[in-house]
Amino acid sequence: MKLNHLFPILLLFVICTITGQTTDCTLGIGGKDTETIIKVFQLSEEQLVQMEGWIQELKKSNEGIQEQIDDLLEKHPQSNPEELETLAQKFKPLRAQILSNSKKCDQKLLGIFNENQYQRYISLCGEALRKPLVGIGAEEIKSPE
Repeated sequence: MKLNHLFPILLLFVICTITGQTTDCTLGIGGKDTETIIKVFQLSEEQLVQMEGWIQELKKSNEGIQEQIDDLLEKHPQSNPEELETLAQKFKPLRAQILSNSKKCDQKLLGIFNENQYQRYISLCGEALRKPLVGIGAEEIKSPE
């Protein structure tokens, strides 16, 4: 009988835990799903041109970071757990920078979505239990060169 009273409390705890740990709803521009993004959000020609420019910027900015990662993996000793832990600590900020660059690219695209595209994005994030990103406005976007 006591378990019946605890079940709603346990359920509430699980729901609060899950919703408190949602991750960002990223698009992954420049990755393997670029074509899916184009189709799902029915991007206009202008949006496609801008997105392609941002993808090129992303590739350029991540090139140097990837070189650092490759160099780190090649040269850092990895013969014992302590060395592997040190390697992991050096790798984390490089990985974080790549993720940050990708997220910023996604936010730029979200910033040029029309209302219908953005509502579709919000809906898909809700279905995936992800936290929607806020788009970067045109005044904050540096044009691709």
